[in-house]
Amino acid sequence: MPRIDIPQSGQMVRVRQRQYFVEEVVPPGAGDDSTLIRMSCLDDDAQGQPLEVLWEKEVDPEIITAEGWKDIASKEFDPPQVFSSYLHTLQWNCVTSTDPTLFQSPFRAGIRIDAYQLEPLRKALRLPRVNLFIADDVGLGKTIEAGLIARELLLRKKVQDIVVACPPSMLFQWQDELESRFGMVFQILDKDYIARVRRERGYGVNPWTTHTRFLVSHRLLIDESYTATLRDWLGDFRPGSLLILDEAHHAAPASGSRYAVDSKFTRAIRDIAGSFEHRLFLSATPHNGHPNSFSALLEILDPQRFCRGVPVRPKLRDEVMVRRIKEDLRAIAGGFPKRTIKQVDIDGLPADTPELRLSELLDEYRELRELRLKGESKRKQAAAALLISGLQQRLLSSVEAFARTLRVHRRTVKRHWEEAQESQKPLAETHVPMPDLFAAGLDSDDDRASLSAEELQAEEDAQIEAATKATVGTMVDISARDLFDREQVLLDQMTEIAEAAKGRADARIRRLVDWIRETMCPELPQLGDRSESKSPAKWNDTRVIIFTEYDDTKRYLEQQLRAAIEGTDRAVERIRVYHGPTPPAEREEIKLAFNTDPRKHPVRILIATDAAREGLNLQTHCWNLFHFDVPWNPSRMEQRNGRIDRKLQPKDEVFCHYFVYKQRVEDRILKVLVRKTETIKVELGSLSQVVESRLANTLKYGIRRRDIDTMEQELRDTDIDRKTKETVRAELDGPDEDESLRLLEEEVARRRQEELKTQIDRLRNLLEKSEKSIALEENHFRSAISCALQLMGGDPLKPVQDTDDWDRPVSRFAFPALDQRQGADPTWADTMDTLRAPRKRDQKPWEWRRESPIRPVVFEDTGTMEEDVVHLHLEHRVVQRLLGRFTAQGFVHHDLSRACLSHTKDAIPRVILIGRLCLYGPRAARLHEELVPVTARWVEPSQRKEPLKPYARESELKTLDLLESSLLPTNLPETDPVVQEKLRLAAPLDVEQLLGHLKTRAGDLAIAAREALAKRAEQESKAMADILELQKKRLSETAEKYQDPQLAFEFEDFDTEERRQLESNKRHWEKRLAAIDRELRTEPERIRAVYEVKAERIEPVGLIYLWPVTG
Repeated sequence: MPRIDIPQSGQMVRVRQRQYFVEEVVPPGAGDDSTLIRMSCLDDDAQGQPLEVLWEKEVDPEIITAEGWKDIASKEFDPPQVFSSYLHTLQWNCVTSTDPTLFQSPFRAGIRIDAYQLEPLRKALRLPRVNLFIADDVGLGKTIEAGLIARELLLRKKVQDIVVACPPSMLFQWQDELESRFGMVFQILDKDYIARVRRERGYGVNPWTTHTRFLVSHRLLIDESYTATLRDWLGDFRPGSLLILDEAHHAAPASGSRYAVDSKFTRAIRDIAGSFEHRLFLSATPHNGHPNSFSALLEILDPQRFCRGVPVRPKLRDEVMVRRIKEDLRAIAGGFPKRTIKQVDIDGLPADTPELRLSELLDEYRELRELRLKGESKRKQAAAALLISGLQQRLLSSVEAFARTLRVHRRTVKRHWEEAQESQKPLAETHVPMPDLFAAGLDSDDDRASLSAEELQAEEDAQIEAATKATVGTMVDISARDLFDREQVLLDQMTEIAEAAKGRADARIRRLVDWIRETMCPELPQLGDRSESKSPAKWNDTRVIIFTEYDDTKRYLEQQLRAAIEGTDRAVERIRVYHGPTPPAEREEIKLAFNTDPRKHPVRILIATDAAREGLNLQTHCWNLFHFDVPWNPSRMEQRNGRIDRKLQPKDEVFCHYFVYKQRVEDRILKVLVRKTETIKVELGSLSQVVESRLANTLKYGIRRRDIDTMEQELRDTDIDRKTKETVRAELDGPDEDESLRLLEEEVARRRQEELKTQIDRLRNLLEKSEKSIALEENHFRSAISCALQLMGGDPLKPVQDTDDWDRPVSRFAFPALDQRQGADPTWADTMDTLRAPRKRDQKPWEWRRESPIRPVVFEDTGTMEEDVVHLHLEHRVVQRLLGRFTAQGFVHHDLSRACLSHTKDAIPRVILIGRLCLYGPRAARLHEELVPVTARWVEPSQRKEPLKPYARESELKTLDLLESSLLPTNLPETDPVVQEKLRLAAPLDVEQLLGHLKTRAGDLAIAAREALAKRAEQESKAMADILELQKKRLSETAEKYQDPQLAFEFEDFDTEERRQLESNKRHWEKRLAAIDRELRTEPERIRAVYEVKAERIEPVGLIYLWPVTG
């Protein structure tokens, strides 16, 4: 048996028709004759994939000693368009870690590139381990910023596995954005997916091992049945993994009044985050006012830089955090609309108008109940106040919402009082539940948000009954009976008025209908009147969103508006409703309809509960919004406004309306709340979450008429105490040390804007530099797509000429239906589905494909969110499959000659030899890739007195410019066959004469790249060591401070939970100090290893002749 050569670590081998880099060689053990080889793939279409083989058992394994330069031009010349597609695909895929300021992902995504969105990417690429907090304002595009980083890390082979954790309501938004914008397909991991996986693969399979990219809701991360398998999959540390945590502030400890206490979600995220190599946190409200909470959140993000309970150093914070305010960007860079808040005043109503009279009676009812419950426990009095506050919020929303709640409350009060009367004993003291469901609308990520309307109503009723029962009162003496009887009279009066008013249009409905007539449907008749016109009233293209907190009000709004527009053109199709129980598929359908051109879809009015206030982009054709009721939490109102006041809003101004009853005392408070919302947005920025909690405390027990002046002033004056403000400013926004504490708010804002201007200018320069590096031009991109289509036997892209394209500045192209050709590959059907309009609910796949043709494609962002075209980009699934042909090893080595003859209008014949320099790191990760050209004037071999001599720099640049223009499709005649044969025969000699020059140049470039990588490794490893030393010092100082008995008095008013949390932090500091010593030995070395070059390779790309058209 012939002897088989065994490869060594660092060598290249060919196994199973692919090329691999040998990572490790394990000699055979005793009694074994096989050598175990661990390898990573080098081929472009499988780069980095691991493989283990027993070398002696493989069929025809080979150690690569030659790079295949002799195979160039061994066949006929490649057509210029085919060679161009191959060459440019290689160029577009080149990445480097030598220069962290060269970006790839912005040019490979289906987005409009705004310079400010590149700052998170810039910072991420400077970090050896990407731990970054994106804390940009609402509506600035944090999802896009996170997607850019994820895609860049995938391109650089630094990441293989990604988990995105977000609120349940955001799962589909994330899934859609990541696939359509970045070509990243994510699987939503939920109970349905787990059931399907176990049904297909067996109960013992770990679902986390079945995919490389998952989306999971926050709720499931506190469920051990999901996190146990996640921990098993992650292990202690999973290299190449990325965690993206949306709404990351939920993971911050927050429940304590003086010292923040860990929540279940805090502990769950802390438990898994450390096992991910890279972490991205996203939140518009990163600081809740607790210093130890902010440091704890940052520690979860980056335990090397931060430690819970230890004050945050601004310099370290700035290394891992990006925060910009929308108002600053609007002022500096534009691109965001001006928001106009419109107060709609309602006045001149009769005194017995239900909305007015019920408010008076409810306030009287509150006064009587408080008097009767004066002798009860504080907890019971507080619960009673919360109950009335809930009734009041519903009344301010609509009489309809109030009426149902009032019925349940009245019935429960009467029943339990009568039971006490019959027994002649005081009512027993019962547990006082704190009602949370009926006092305010549900958050979209609340577990109950997806309940059906009936289930939700039943739970609301149960809460009202429980709260009412617990607050009826235990005293049944004569005085209490008298007060109770007076309460019953008021309840009867309110019930009578509310029931009579149900189903009738209130003043807000009338004003809303007037606005619809003035703005949307000019021929709409007056409310209650019938149109005298024979043709139905026509609608214009204006759209509007109407928000409410409650499902009862939502139903009332829909009934009233449907009645008001009845008889107009396509009236049934004009209104859509979005609320908690709306199924995910229908939510996407509504979003698609509302963002479709109004000339193509009839929907004009969207009635929504707060289930739609997060995660929905509704700005494409809508710039008007109404708050039918005003939420008592300013952030809810801000999130509602954010549906239309956000990036990609085409209008310069958006309008947000709210109603004020001038004759209703409570509305004075609502006016202050609206103004405070704007103040928070403009002035407070990062402090918004802190001030909102103070507003919530003021409003917690409702609006008392007797205290209206005091409450109004208190809300106006609500701010943050100096100590808290200084803490937040210093930790989140301020410069280092104590400088920010002395600055006025105006000066802080001015400095922030100046820094933002500098940042944007720097990013614009980096963007231009990266654009030149990747050299992605639309004409070459389109040509490559068309070439790939033609190689498959399909038609090329063809321009679409529309009769109504006056408002479409972006060129559109028809894409052939590859799945419908004779003998088409059936696997293309799913790929082509990404070019169709989204499938409607309950639509069969075959019906959908028959009724939904392939949409036109575009190659630049349209600036809107319309779905009538598809933006093709380098990472789109269709593009990846088409261009993948040009990097597939079978095509490169068997179908391509890798030699090309093209025409130029230049008079001199030229030749270009191109190679690719690759430097490989651990796991065959490409640390540096670069196309290396050598150009020369071509001379016939018989006339050469010396070998071909490479051009100098100036002539080389001209030759490369000629190459770019010559590779585009032209109508120039084919080169004479005699010339073709002459050049083909000369090709081996030309390669031989130029290859030495190419290798010399590539060697110089490799040395420079190695030096740059080594320099970066040294800088980053030293920076990490400095960070760890500084943390060790600060941690020791903090631990000593809390051991000082003289400071013990500061913690005397901590409650049990806060004390327990402090003790837990002290124990953690001791463990962390021990861990730092170990990390000082391992972390710098780990960083150096990332940039260590394991192998260098110069591989052939091709040979190109540029032949003059004449001469």
